[in-house]
Amino acid sequence: MTVETAYEYLFKFALMFMALFLIVSFYRCVKGPETCDRLMSVNMTTTAVVSCLAILSVLLNEEYVCDICLIYVLISFLSVAIVAKVYINKGTGVEE
Repeated sequence: MTVETAYEYLFKFALMFMALFLIVSFYRCVKGPETCDRLMSVNMTTTAVVSCLAILSVLLNEEYVCDICLIYVLISFLSVAIVAKVYINKGTGVEE
C-alpha cells in the first residue's frame, strides 16, 4: 500500500464520519428543545459541511473548492451572528 492510497482511505473514512456527524447535527437542529440548541446545531452543521468540502478539495485535487469553503464560512458566520443578535434582542425586549 502506498502513501497515496492510505491518504485516500483516510479521506474517505473522514467523509463518512462527517456524513454521520451531519445527520446527528441535523437531527438536533430539527428536534432541539430550545432556540439556542438549534442555533448551535446549525453552526455545527455548517462546520461539518466546510470540513467535507475541504476534504473533497484535497481528495479531488480541485483548488477552487477551497474558495467555496471560505465563502461558505463567511456566509455562515454572518447568518449565525445575525440570528444570535435577533434572538438576544428578542429575549431582552430591546428594539434597535
